[in-house]
Amino acid sequence: MTPGVDPKRLIELLRIADGGSFTRAAAVLGVSQPALSNSTAVLERMLGVRVFERTRNGATLTEFGQLLAGHAAAIDSVLSRAATELEAKKRGLEGSLVVGASPIACIDIVPAAVARLKRETPNIVVSVEERADDELIAGLRSGEIDLVVNSAGLLADGSDIVSETLARDAFAVAMRAGHPLSAKKSLLIADLRDAQWVMPSPDTTVSRQIELLFAAENEPWPSQAIISNSLIALKSIIMQSDCVMILSEKLVQLEVKARRMVCVPLRKQHFTREICLRRRHSPPSPLVERLIGAVRDAAGTDNR
Repeated sequence: MTPGVDPKRLIELLRIADGGSFTRAAAVLGVSQPALSNSTAVLERMLGVRVFERTRNGATLTEFGQLLAGHAAAIDSVLSRAATELEAKKRGLEGSLVVGASPIACIDIVPAAVARLKRETPNIVVSVEERADDELIAGLRSGEIDLVVNSAGLLADGSDIVSETLARDAFAVAMRAGHPLSAKKSLLIADLRDAQWVMPSPDTTVSRQIELLFAAENEPWPSQAIISNSLIALKSIIMQSDCVMILSEKLVQLEVKARRMVCVPLRKQHFTREICLRRRHSPPSPLVERLIGAVRDAAGTDNR
């Protein structure tokens, strides 16, 4: 980055981008709008490029501004974490951790790991964030999240992320108990051609993996599926209708045990799902190292 760039001006850039206007950003920052405009003008003169396109409707980042915003978000995340850890230290705590997890990781691996870590290191603050996979990876890269446990993506992670496999899982077709297909021993995607579908959000790894299953069997993608980012909503819809969904049986094990739902194996898996631990390539802190060990133990692996 250009020497002499004031991090404060990068944070201001981020607030303007978030608010979409100098006026809104000035209110958030507690400064006047002219002062904020002058500060941005100084930044642009220093860099020799425009970072915002100014219109009557507000301000949008230029290509150069978008590049800077990525660095600004990382700085903002570090400052936020520093403030959180300082407050924790004032209260006699040893530190804080943010764990990102997909729904499958929230079933057993992450809860068991966090519970163990809290038993061994009680004076810490741990936050577990369940988000879409794209958001988890973005949070990990920015420093907002310390560790992610989720399904492996379809593409290799970048060199800035270290990934290791914790467990493997298989897909099944979930449906309500008593569904016309519930007595089947296994199902092909073709057997579900006329089914009513519920699907996870397209920004999740599991949605992309389901797309691969359809493509592998040369079946058309359901055009009228119900889509939701809420697993609770998806399961509730399944139990109250003839809708079906492809997912891990782990996600509905309580409903299956209660005989509210049934899972029928897919006859052709095509690939095995991997549940992975992801961290930034930079050396982890001692507290994150302890969390990594707890996650490996919870998953029954040892990749040290």
